Amino acid sequence: MTTEITTYKNITPAQVDLIKSQIAVGASDDELKLFLHVADKSSLDPLSRQIYFIKRSGKMTIQTGIDGFRAVADRTGQYVGSSDPVFEDNGNIPAKATVTVNKVVGGIVGNFTATARWQEYYPGKSQGFMWDKMPHTMLGKCAEALALRKAFPAQLSGLYTGDEMDQAGDQGIPNNTKDINPKGGSKQLEELLVVPEPPENKVNSDETDKAYQVAEKELDEGFAFCADKNIHDNIINHLNDIKYEETPQSMEVLNNFATSHPENQTKFQDIAREKNKEWQSNLSEDGYTQLRAWMVTLNNFFTLTQEEIA
Repeated sequence: MTTEITTYKNITPAQVDLIKSQIAVGASDDELKLFLHVADKSSLDPLSRQIYFIKRSGKMTIQTGIDGFRAVADRTGQYVGSSDPVFEDNGNIPAKATVTVNKVVGGIVGNFTATARWQEYYPGKSQGFMWDKMPHTMLGKCAEALALRKAFPAQLSGLYTGDEMDQAGDQGIPNNTKDINPKGGSKQLEELLVVPEPPENKVNSDETDKAYQVAEKELDEGFAFCADKNIHDNIINHLNDIKYEETPQSMEVLNNFATSHPENQTKFQDIAREKNKEWQSNLSEDGYTQLRAWMVTLNNFFTLTQEEIA
């Protein structure tokens, strides 16, 4: 019996082991191979969080950010930019956004246009903080992702951005029902808390939305604890930024902070232990699931340090 060894152009064997333990947690051998194949083919780095492995209800989805889509398109040499989103508004909310991507095909610039509709992508109040804060930006990014995938199907087929997946449900595909978080997880924090039975008769409301924001802020404060107020405020700002989009700059700042303040991992985990029952009681099922995903994201900054990435 022989063991097949798969090699990758852009991923080393050491990185494969790290990706398996920290990024693609819970992946089967076949799922890991598929995820690594897509990451390698697209030249997107899982360790820099340019591409994500997401698994919910036993099904895998591969996701990236809009910057990752643009990078993949740019590397083809055929991408010549895209239009600003064109919106059709319904009051203060965009009913739909339309983006056109320009691609050189046979020496001629072709136009690839796609439209994203608010009712298909808005994730609801429990997960829609950034959507409520910047509705045009969020819907515009979804429309751009659709147009880029339409223009570059060979490179982007099967990839979705986190913004598109905000409202994805248990099936793990966009535009189905709702609620999936585009951030990965680690086994360490999953073992920290006991998974509760789903709360009964919970509904999304202004009260539960406020409870989620309070809980999230408590975790953020534990992560960003620092005697220097300027550093603390800067870290809080970067945490808020990555809730919108995980830029390389913010991720580097947060990784460096976690490396230099390892004691803060215990601080926010202690908060999680102390507040866990209260959060289960006060949050909707979807809100609690989202909060656990955010805990995992914070924990990953301590378990996946810059030294490990290098």
